[in-house]
Amino acid sequence: MSGKKIKHRIGWLFLCLLPIFGQAQVAIHGKVSAKGEPLGGVRIDLRFADDSRMLTYTFSDGQGNYRLQTTQRGKFILQFKSLGSEPLSLAIAQTQADTLIDVQMRPGGVQRLQEVIVHAKQPYRNGRDTLELAVSSFLQGDERNVEDLLRKIPGINVGSDGSIKIGKKEVEKVMVEGDDFFEKGYRLLTQNMSVQSLEKIQILQRYSSNKQLKGIENSDKVALNLQLKADSKNQWLGSVGLQGSPTGPKYYQASANLMNFGKRNKYYLLASGNNNGYDAVSSINHLIQSGSTNEPGQIGVDVSTPILIDNTPNLPNFDYRRTNFNNDKLISLNTILNPIAAFKIKWLGFANPTKKSFYRNTVQEYNLEDIQFTTNENYEFARKIDNYFTKVELQYEPSPHTSLKYTGTLGSLNSNELGTLIFNNIASLETTKNKGYLTNHNLSYSYKLSERKALVSSVRFINQQSPVDYSINQYYYQDLFGSNSVSEVQQHIDNNLRYLGATTHYVSRQQNGNFFELGLSSTYQQQELNTLLRLLSGPKAENKTVVYPPKFANEMTLRLFQTNIISKYTVKHRSWEITPRLQLGIANSWLINFEKQKHKNSLQLSPGLSGKWAIHRKGRLETDLFFQQQNSKLTDLIPNYYTTGVRNFIKGMDNMATLSSSGGTLQYTYGNMSDRFFTNLWIGHQILFDYIGTESDLNPNFNLVQQRLLKDKTLTYGKAELNYFVKSLNGNLKLDVGFNTVDYENVVVGLGLRKIRTNRYDYGLSFRSSWKSCFNMYTGYSLQTNSYRMEGETNTLTNSQAFLNLFLRFGDNLQFSLKNESYRFGAMPQQKNQTYYFSDFSVFYELKRYKTRFDITAKNIFNTRSFRNAMLTDVSRSTTEYRLLPRYISFGIDYNF
Repeated sequence: MSGKKIKHRIGWLFLCLLPIFGQAQVAIHGKVSAKGEPLGGVRIDLRFADDSRMLTYTFSDGQGNYRLQTTQRGKFILQFKSLGSEPLSLAIAQTQADTLIDVQMRPGGVQRLQEVIVHAKQPYRNGRDTLELAVSSFLQGDERNVEDLLRKIPGINVGSDGSIKIGKKEVEKVMVEGDDFFEKGYRLLTQNMSVQSLEKIQILQRYSSNKQLKGIENSDKVALNLQLKADSKNQWLGSVGLQGSPTGPKYYQASANLMNFGKRNKYYLLASGNNNGYDAVSSINHLIQSGSTNEPGQIGVDVSTPILIDNTPNLPNFDYRRTNFNNDKLISLNTILNPIAAFKIKWLGFANPTKKSFYRNTVQEYNLEDIQFTTNENYEFARKIDNYFTKVELQYEPSPHTSLKYTGTLGSLNSNELGTLIFNNIASLETTKNKGYLTNHNLSYSYKLSERKALVSSVRFINQQSPVDYSINQYYYQDLFGSNSVSEVQQHIDNNLRYLGATTHYVSRQQNGNFFELGLSSTYQQQELNTLLRLLSGPKAENKTVVYPPKFANEMTLRLFQTNIISKYTVKHRSWEITPRLQLGIANSWLINFEKQKHKNSLQLSPGLSGKWAIHRKGRLETDLFFQQQNSKLTDLIPNYYTTGVRNFIKGMDNMATLSSSGGTLQYTYGNMSDRFFTNLWIGHQILFDYIGTESDLNPNFNLVQQRLLKDKTLTYGKAELNYFVKSLNGNLKLDVGFNTVDYENVVVGLGLRKIRTNRYDYGLSFRSSWKSCFNMYTGYSLQTNSYRMEGETNTLTNSQAFLNLFLRFGDNLQFSLKNESYRFGAMPQQKNQTYYFSDFSVFYELKRYKTRFDITAKNIFNTRSFRNAMLTDVSRSTTEYRLLPRYISFGIDYNF
């Protein structure tokens, strides 16, 4: 073939392929702006016009520029989406190789993310209302409940007690399809509900639980809403799970969930039981105490009887489930009914019979100049709990601007505790019986005066009884009471509360955004506390007598009548707002003990000033300054001693003091949890001009602690949370740094007044991968240092923790999970620091066609049977050894329907 012909054919071939090359190089580009300023982080989708199928997408950069490329032809829809802006859609016909489209976005609209591409960590603007997360982006296959899923989402912090925080703010409630069952008791839902039916998680910012206050209330609260898959709505669905160990120690876990979340009616029924360390209900108090303390129209939310004897072990920075020998059972029935559109009925009830036990061995060392001794305590503790609780809520809306709500609760809270104690080599038996009763009623009325004004009023009545009977069949107190013929010590406590409160709040938001709130509240609270210590003679005593030590009995009544006026006004500007506030109260207190009465009237002033400033598009600065005055608590005023356990006797200061304090906080926030980089930095300082300190009389067999009114305690604290998505590692890196410094005084008999400074420093670094491969990991390390400095002497204690969790997936059906932990606790000077290792392994196999999952789990593979940690106080240091659940292997099955 001649060269001329070859060139001719190549020319024809180039002409034939030219349309293809032209099609491959077609680009759409431009600039996105808002109010004349470049807008970054805008998602741009290119879709087919006929069926909305996705072709490609991108995000605008920091200068607002974007660029898309496609090889397709036809008619398209170009969509622009950004939190804080109205969505924009443009119809285009792609005919040019280089198409320029500049757009202007308008503020407003529904601020929600249709998708959150978590693996890419693309930047988004912080929305005012809703941030939506796709559940599938975070699932790794080993999640047993909603709480397990939430722990894997960057920016959501789940505490060891199940509390959920976003930044510093704890969520108000966790809803399902817009309806709430449990308010602050959401742990009952998150720790039991399966993730199989979930599609999305909504984070609701500036949340208002009162319908009439939406758009008016100046709220900074946060709530979560769980959205179900389309095929899981308006029908009965649920799950059944069973897990058990066939050999070795017999441990089991069983659960059943049945639910139906329709538009009008919702049902959630659950039952569970286990003896492998999991708490069916983390804290009943969150279920009992309904409402939010900082919401207009709320009153008496945190009012309850004080806890005087508490044997719950303190396990900071340790997984309590490893030492929780339990047998938990739970039955909970919950429903939301809407007979008519204007009337809603919510009812929930549960029964929670539980048995718990733990084993500890404590060595406590006192080394304070002339006060030097060591105590030894070997304690085996068993607790039987019977909690029964029911709550009904009625909501009626006679008109779109009026709502009436009644909430009533009834609870029976009982426990029997038995402790086998060897104290300083002397054996004894300790028993504590609690038989509590509670009823709580709240009626609220809300009226929306106009689009920007509302009135909210409520009345609350509480009646609570928490009697305690305590006894120990050994007499350790010869040096305190004398007499060697005593064989048993008993104490009876009557602990009663009656409360009546009413409040009215007027709220108004002007068209320019300025906010005004005025509230008036009046409360009457009566607390009765009777304690009686008895010394019983032994069977060999000649005279069978009962001795009542005179300084160890109380028969007191505290009555408090208080009226408060609350006012706040927010001035809003484009980028900042400032809110001065004032609470003015008149308190009338009466303290009666054995018919001796004291009376005090006080005027309490609590002003404050808060401000917010949007420094730039992603940076926000918040500050708060305050001065407050408050009443002393009941436990601060108990005139005579009562016992809180085998060694400690405590009395109050017998002085109705008004406690004053002031302080300030400063917080800087950059970005939000959907950004590639987001951080929270805050620092605070507080001065307690009056505070309740202690005067301790330390003895080998007992301590006498008297509370005293002291002056000028200071607290300084700070914390930094930094989250950064590392593209090269395709994972989220998190850094936590914090400190806390306290300067105060206390008194030790024989040593006088002592000045004390405590310091705590926390450091943490973690990495969670988002790899699209079959392998992922989550690893981290944390370090905590505590120190006490007294009279030039400093005691320091350092604890550390490391973890490495590995996840391996083979296809869609088979997953492996290996979780490793190590703890290194500080020790006494004569002891060596010890490191404890734990490893748990799980295999999950899922038959998706049959909605069934099988698993094999090995717990505590290294069979670590005990661990020992140390603790510092301002008078002693101690080490406590706890017994742990042994190694076991269990087989499980979960079925969803």
